[in-house]
Amino acid sequence: MKKDTMVYHDVRNDDELLEALRKREFYILIKGEYNDKVKKLVKTKLTDDELIGVELGSGGSLSLFSELIYLILNLFSKQSRIDKKLESKIRQYNFKLDNDKNLLLYLRQLDY
Repeated sequence: MKKDTMVYHDVRNDDELLEALRKREFYILIKGEYNDKVKKLVKTKLTDDELIGVELGSGGSLSLFSELIYLILNLFSKQSRIDKKLESKIRQYNFKLDNDKNLLLYLRQLDY
């Protein structure tokens, strides 16, 4: 029986992260000082538990409305263009910290 191995895509800057997000890599490992910046971007999204609560409480309509609000706020945000792209694409990922304090991003669909 063949054992599946997890392939981590290591990134250390905005360009590498954006490329990994565009390719929809399953696992993205953020190393070094760069993970502090990515942690800030990741914290802007709701956790799956928060999303479930919102969707159950509103019958799913509030999540559509919240995406519209996110798009409008992002349009008028003073963030750099690359930070806006990163934040938008990171919303498709969950995250964990590993033992070495590196940040691991993984596609949300892998949890299901």
